[in-house]
Amino acid sequence: MKAGWTAGVTRARLLLSRVIGAEHARAVAGSRSLGDALGVLATSAYGERLHAGDDLAAAERGVADTLLWHLRILAGWLPGAGAGLVRALAGWFELANVDARIAALVSDGREPAPFVLGGLATAWPAIEQGRSVEDVADTVAGSAWGDPGGRSAAELTLGLRVAWARRVHQAAPVAANWVAGAGALLVARELLLDGSRARAAQLRRLPGITEEALAAGSLNDLQAALPAQAAWALAGVSDPSELWRAELSWWLAVEREAPVLLRTPGDEAVVLAAVALLAVDAQRTARALRAAAQGGSPALVELVDGTV
Repeated sequence: MKAGWTAGVTRARLLLSRVIGAEHARAVAGSRSLGDALGVLATSAYGERLHAGDDLAAAERGVADTLLWHLRILAGWLPGAGAGLVRALAGWFELANVDARIAALVSDGREPAPFVLGGLATAWPAIEQGRSVEDVADTVAGSAWGDPGGRSAAELTLGLRVAWARRVHQAAPVAANWVAGAGALLVARELLLDGSRARAAQLRRLPGITEEALAAGSLNDLQAALPAQAAWALAGVSDPSELWRAELSWWLAVEREAPVLLRTPGDEAVVLAAVALLAVDAQRTARALRAAAQGGSPALVELVDGTV
């Protein structure tokens, strides 16, 4: 174990005691109402940020806030390099803040409270001052995120996701398969589900994405054009309308592989694995809440497990 990492790696392992796990999530999903589901979660780590009477959006936000708080705790126990790794992995929360800001700027100005990033912020304090999409794009381009590859709302939204993939790929090389698989799913959604090739140049910057892949006209063609490191994420899906199944399988693969990293001697790998498992648990808990909000049917409970 590297000097300075001992406390952080220990904390990473301890934080995993706060996940609810698959069995508890099934109980949440099987609840007959969202209110019942919130009661099932009341004594869990998520219960600290959930409240009786929450609607689904508020409950999902509470789950996300819990994950973010855990990551902030973890980063605080790590040396600079470790905190930088967690900051890169936590980029989704800054993306969510930027998405909300852009949506507000191009619509009625209403915006949810941003996620409180603390030391996990990359550029949000500066981005938050933007009063137009162009302001936001300029600030992003001048930050560690880099040039998003466009200045429109759609280009900025996609460009940030590409940049996040590149940041994680650089900060956590051991996650290369996960990053490449997620990139394949992003390309499939952009090209084959949304049907737009206007932003192919941005997608080309994703790790493992080739010109041949960007020319694919079907999921089968795309999978054949991708390297194995990325193609695995599209296995078993042939219709773009079924990409949600591939995305669910991506999460299941992360959950299956992360425990192996926990047993490795590398400090970075252990931190990555802990963050991944915390995220898996939060994502599954959010799915369980959505299932409960729809009455907790058996099919929806199975979906929480990823078995349909």
